[in-house]
Amino acid sequence: MQTILRITSIRYRWLLGLLTLRVLIDGFNVLISMLIQLGLTVALSGQVNLLVAIFAGMLAAAVVYTGIYFLSGVVTERLKRRVSGDIATALMANFLQDDATQVPDNGTATNLIVTDTQHIMQFLDAGVLPLVDFGITVFLGVIYVVTQSWQLALMFVAFGGLFAGVSRGLFRQQNQAQTTFIQIDDKHKAFFNDFLANVAVVRNLNVFAYSRQRHAHYFQQAAPSMEQMATASGALAGIFNGGVYLAEVLTLMVGFAMLTGTGSSVAGLLGAWNAGVGSVLWPFLGLAPTIGFLAQQRTSIDRVLPRLTQQVMPVFSPMKGDYQPDTITIRGTKVSFHYPQTNREILQHLDFQIHNQGITFLIGANGAGKTTLLKLILNELQPTTGKIEIQGVPAKIKSASLFAFVPQRSVMFTASVMANLLLASQADPTKLPALLQQLQLDRYAADLDQTLQPNQLSPGEQRRLGIIRGIAADRPFIVLDEPFSDIDTVNQQTVMQLLRQEAKKRGVVIITHTFDFVTAADQVLKVGDHHDN
Repeated sequence: MQTILRITSIRYRWLLGLLTLRVLIDGFNVLISMLIQLGLTVALSGQVNLLVAIFAGMLAAAVVYTGIYFLSGVVTERLKRRVSGDIATALMANFLQDDATQVPDNGTATNLIVTDTQHIMQFLDAGVLPLVDFGITVFLGVIYVVTQSWQLALMFVAFGGLFAGVSRGLFRQQNQAQTTFIQIDDKHKAFFNDFLANVAVVRNLNVFAYSRQRHAHYFQQAAPSMEQMATASGALAGIFNGGVYLAEVLTLMVGFAMLTGTGSSVAGLLGAWNAGVGSVLWPFLGLAPTIGFLAQQRTSIDRVLPRLTQQVMPVFSPMKGDYQPDTITIRGTKVSFHYPQTNREILQHLDFQIHNQGITFLIGANGAGKTTLLKLILNELQPTTGKIEIQGVPAKIKSASLFAFVPQRSVMFTASVMANLLLASQADPTKLPALLQQLQLDRYAADLDQTLQPNQLSPGEQRRLGIIRGIAADRPFIVLDEPFSDIDTVNQQTVMQLLRQEAKKRGVVIITHTFDFVTAADQVLKVGDHHDN
């Protein structure tokens, strides 16, 4: 629980208030047991008026119990939502930090954001609070039974200790199986993401058998872990349910056997036995699903926590007046790079300067290292030798914040046109209609609040919307990866015309493999013949 408190905005005093409510709730069963015992004694003595008063007290306690339970439920739900929001936000911030090698694959990211966050979000009502309820109820039950019969109390404690030992062993077994299962499930979800992205190809080539085979493969891999979890869950349910009923019978038999030797009354024995069964034994019946969930939660915390303990650097907006944008130069000196798994140099002794005005073409064949050079400039990779400097900006400015990057495939969301183009930034939306019209997207310019349907966009429309998104970001540089593919000749000319207009205000870097749009005024940075695998 301390781990969750550290990574969320939950305060100890909130939990203290919630735990106070749970203590009151858990004390209700013991209170009712005491009133039942008192009622039996009063009924046997024929004190009708006092018996009516006891029933009235039990009804009043039930009403108060209902109100406290309602308040506890409201507080718990609010805390769950806060935990969920805090963890999901922190994970997304972690995914966006500088080191691109730390970004998880689609399947792992999906499980972290959805499954693992869900498990941790429920740490209160499915993990901590059931354990608190269990502990308080058992403690109060044992205290009450001791006051009536220490022999019965000792038996209840012995059975409880036996159940606790069994549950601890099965918890470890479930936790181990859950860890293995979720790792396989990461790969399974990544496969589903790939399948959905290629469903048209799968349908066209009629290769559903392959997809079904891969689906079955992941299920087969997960089968031993699923079997292990099922066995542990079944063992917990069987041991607790069968064991609790067996313990009830044995303790009742021992209790009646002790009547003559201890001089206890039948009412006292039944009250103590009822409290022991209700407050010591029966809580174990609800412990099996709690242990299963705690195994899931432990696995999720172990997966999420390392990502939340890494330092996530804040994104610094580069257009806030800390420097004059017309003075920025990206300078590379003798830049060489090779990936750790190979000694082949992707880039060798490359010198370059990129200014924040004008157009720079990064030209090279497919696989020549253009994308690698871009990652070096954005500080996602580090040169093997040489250096890349940003001149004209304060040291605290991060290089990635200077660039608006337009990838080959710009992903759009099911949201308004304005939301897709601005992405919640503070950019001026009044410029959007003119940009849309200039790139032949008039139907979107007419209503920026209309909802965009990504699956209805053509590749060319997606690319042009991505270019407008990059321009709207208003960064000192805009970098476009193959901006002319998927666009017809007419629209290629309109895109290039727009980029030349923008080059008067910012640096435009175009990654391409042709010289079709290069003019004498442009800078050309040719990436060598080494192939980027």
